[in-house]
Parts: sequence; structure tokens; C-alpha cells
Amino acid sequence: EMCIRDRGNWVTPFEQDPILPNVIYSGYDEVYMSVNGGNSWSSISQDFGGNLNHLKIAPSNSNYQFAARGSNLFRNSFVGTVSNWSSVGGFSGSINSIAIHPTNPNKVAIATTGNERVYVTSNGGNSWTSYKLNLPNFSARALAWHDNGEDGLYLGMDYVLFYIDNTFTEWQPYNNNLPNVIINELEINSVDGKIYAGTYGRGFWASPIVPHILN
Repeated sequence: EMCIRDRGNWVTPFEQDPILPNVIYSGYDEVYMSVNGGNSWSSISQDFGGNLNHLKIAPSNSNYQFAARGSNLFRNSFVGTVSNWSSVGGFSGSINSIAIHPTNPNKVAIATTGNERVYVTSNGGNSWTSYKLNLPNFSARALAWHDNGEDGLYLGMDYVLFYIDNTFTEWQPYNNNLPNVIINELEINSVDGKIYAGTYGRGFWASPIVPHILN
């Protein structure tokens, strides 16, 4: 095992295993894993040729992992204790956000700089469906799934927040008193029933999550 001596990005991806309390992951030019809360680390990937921008672990099964660097997306599926990273294609643009569904590790959404803005896969990245629909031509920056039984998905863009689920055929605006501001990160807290938005220069905002019917 080793300590991490790599230099990561300004915001280096860092993920807690959703199931195992002492297991954490960090994304540099390789993915490193610690099984003892960060006291020691070992590499669980190949060298990706540059620092990773994103790293996500499936909430329902930590054997499923996705990492991204620029327009390159990689998928890991552990076979026993051996990780197996492979390249994933079928979309366009650089990746701004990865969100793995709360209960289905093969259902993944990505926000990209491409014309389609958002893609969703239901088969672990073997094929992708465009979710551009009625989205404006703003940058798609942040995604978060809501575990509401209807595949609820939030999208943070420049100046606006959107929501969609299986009951809608188009994205629904969900600004809910947000100022016109770039939304860099979205997190859902199921305990207090709120979605939290990290913005560029306008602080941290919270809102109740979408009820079954949007007002």
C-alpha cells in the first residue's frame, strides 16, 4: 500500500463508500482506495493519463464506479476484489457532472458540454439517450437523482434549475426563488427533504424537494 503523492485537480474527486464506513476513494491520475479511513492507500485503476475531474460510486452497490477526465468516461465493475476499468463512449462533449441512480447502479446521468446537454443510460453506459428535450442552450453543470420511485432527476445549469421524472415528458423549471446564478453542485438530503445547490459567487441555497405534482 502507499500514500498518495500525486497532485490532484484544484477540486480533487473524493468519495465515501456508501456502504462500508472506513472505505474512501480519491481520483488523481489513478483512482486510489483506502480501507482504513485514509491511513493508507492503494491504486485500483490504470493511469488515466491526467487528473480525473469526476469520480462517483453507486449508492446501492459500491462495486459500480464511474470516473471522467474531460470527454473521457470510464466505468469500473469489480470482479471479486479486482477492479476492471473500461472506456465508455456514445455521447458528445466534456463531462461536467456524473450522477448514479440511488437504487439502480446501471442507471447513470451525465451532464456534458455537447449540444445534447444531458444523457442517461440504463445499461451501465453501453448506450445513451439524449435528455435535451426542452432544455435551453445554457451549460449543464450539475446533476442529482432523487430516490422518489419516479426516477426524479435535477439539473443545475447557468441561471436555472430543472427537474424531470417519469411523469413528465419535458424538463420542469424549479428555480423556486433562486437568483440567476451558475449552479455548480447539487445534493439531496433525504432526511430533511431538501435539495441543496452550491452556486458560483452567490452562496449556498436550499429548497424543499419536488412533491409529486409541481406547483
